[in-house]
Amino acid sequence: MNVEMLPLQLVGLKENLHAAIRTLRDVGCVQIDDLAEAPEVAARPLSLDRKTLRAQEELGVLVARIEGLLEMLGHTDKDSAHPVAAQPCEAPTAAACLEEARQGLEALLPRVQELTARRDRLQAELSSLPRYETTLRKLLPMIPPGAYDPENVTVGLLVSRTHVGVLDSIGRRIMDLTAGRAEVVASDVDAVTRAMLVVFPAAYTADTESILGQEDVSRLRLPARLGEGPPDVVLEKLHRRMSAIPGELQEIEQALSILAADWIQRLLTWRAVLREEIDSNSVLSRFGETDSTFVLVGWVPKEAFAEVEAALRDEVGEELFIQPLPLTPELKDRAPVCLKNPRPARPFESLVSLLALPRYGHTDPTQLMAFFLPIFFGMILGDVGYGALLLILALFLIRKFDRGVARDVAVVLAMGSGWAIVFGFLYGELFGTLGEEIGMHALWFDRASAEHVSSLLIMSLVVGAVHITLGLLIGIWEAARDRSRSHLLERGGMLLGLISLFLIVAVAVEYLPQGFMTPAIAGMILGIILLGSSLGWLGLVMGPIEFIGLIGNVLSYLRIAAIGLASVYLAKVANDLAGMAGSLLVGIILATLIHALNLVLAAFSPTIHSLRLHYVEFFRKFYEGGGRAYEPFRSTIR
Repeated sequence: MNVEMLPLQLVGLKENLHAAIRTLRDVGCVQIDDLAEAPEVAARPLSLDRKTLRAQEELGVLVARIEGLLEMLGHTDKDSAHPVAAQPCEAPTAAACLEEARQGLEALLPRVQELTARRDRLQAELSSLPRYETTLRKLLPMIPPGAYDPENVTVGLLVSRTHVGVLDSIGRRIMDLTAGRAEVVASDVDAVTRAMLVVFPAAYTADTESILGQEDVSRLRLPARLGEGPPDVVLEKLHRRMSAIPGELQEIEQALSILAADWIQRLLTWRAVLREEIDSNSVLSRFGETDSTFVLVGWVPKEAFAEVEAALRDEVGEELFIQPLPLTPELKDRAPVCLKNPRPARPFESLVSLLALPRYGHTDPTQLMAFFLPIFFGMILGDVGYGALLLILALFLIRKFDRGVARDVAVVLAMGSGWAIVFGFLYGELFGTLGEEIGMHALWFDRASAEHVSSLLIMSLVVGAVHITLGLLIGIWEAARDRSRSHLLERGGMLLGLISLFLIVAVAVEYLPQGFMTPAIAGMILGIILLGSSLGWLGLVMGPIEFIGLIGNVLSYLRIAAIGLASVYLAKVANDLAGMAGSLLVGIILATLIHALNLVLAAFSPTIHSLRLHYVEFFRKFYEGGGRAYEPFRSTIR
């Protein structure tokens, strides 16, 4: 059902603006509308001063820094079932909490940045060292003896094999420079690269570097941490370094874990408080103002108005004016919708909202769907075995999900599975015909039996007739309440024509005497005329067509029988194949696979078609969608 809402107007002195906002946020049941949507209120939009804008900007920066720190400390909102959960801030006010957050960030941020920067450098080093290892291993066979002399310098050069002449030229020039005291060794390291090691006395370093700088060659430059020396010596240092880096990374991760354990809860708290302040400031754009007052328009549940008024009086005092506004037709069209149903029906609110929220003041079909949809599901599936398996699955999902659409769907599935078990006993079905094999008998009728198919079809049509007639009765009541002549004629004509059609069928099958035939035909003609009159001149053609569509709606409920029978026969095929297979093991495997497929279909088909019967056949007879969701201004800290 729809909660009754009151439009309200609040006027107060500007000096009490932030106190009023804090109170409304704490009460948490007032929806604040944009003043532009309320032309009946004489006020201009509220202008934000520079101080408020600067504060808003600073809050945004702090939140971004906190979120960056949380990410660096390895925390995500998925780490908690309640992402915004936070302990109360130790500071007594939001301003003090803001200062606490600012000081905490100044202390924590440099430490985290230093650790993460070190970690990034180590990870980059660890990923690059294997590349040096590959090259150094290729140089091991070509190390000249002089490379081990501490007075010498070793330089590695790499060049494409198409330019080996460059290496030869460099080798000759260095030999000439050192008067033959240098050692030059060259070799191919792979199919496209040739390497050369040059060993020369340290006194010739500057001149050698000058020669190398004049040529287009690649130097084998190793990380400074590895130092200089022959490739085998450097390779040994590289291995030691690669072994040491994981330990250093582990130490950094431990340090970050200690910081995370000490700071994450405080960071979450500060983020929640700062976000709340940002929300409080952002809502100011919906306010209006005069020279000395602020103006607010919004909505509150009627039952909560006294609580809101008392809270504002206690916090702000008498220098504040709050009053409910008369609910004019214009305001009623803008009223937000808050659904309030008994606990067993609440999961079905999500299914209603998937289509559209009902308009304010119109029928909320949640409780009707909560009654009919599980029964339709049970009538379609109607199997004790499949129903029990789906019930176990639904109970598991209910325990897994605390809230949200997934949990609501799981609850709906559990209700439908319960009815499937009930109808399974009525039909005498346990995994199709397996129940019959173990002595299970139908308490009502065996729908898989050829002699009972007509009873099953009639039952489906009766259910459809009752369901659609109920929808038309609700639609007539809605039309009368809204004083909508066209809807009243349309739905009244449909109902009269449908009832008359039922009478004609009853006379045709000799349930009623022939004396009912004439008034029934007259009633159906009158119903079509009323239906057509709601459409104007087009009604001459569209009236009969719409009535035929109404008959099609009733016939659509035959899917309850058809889909159920398809499931029964698929289960029967599984059981028969198990008995026909030459091997018991093969038979069990085949039956299990087909039953598994049938179970998947049993979870989806009854749900989809039960929803279709509500959304298409039932709701269209009365449902007025397009409602605006009730979104109260409230604290986000839980």
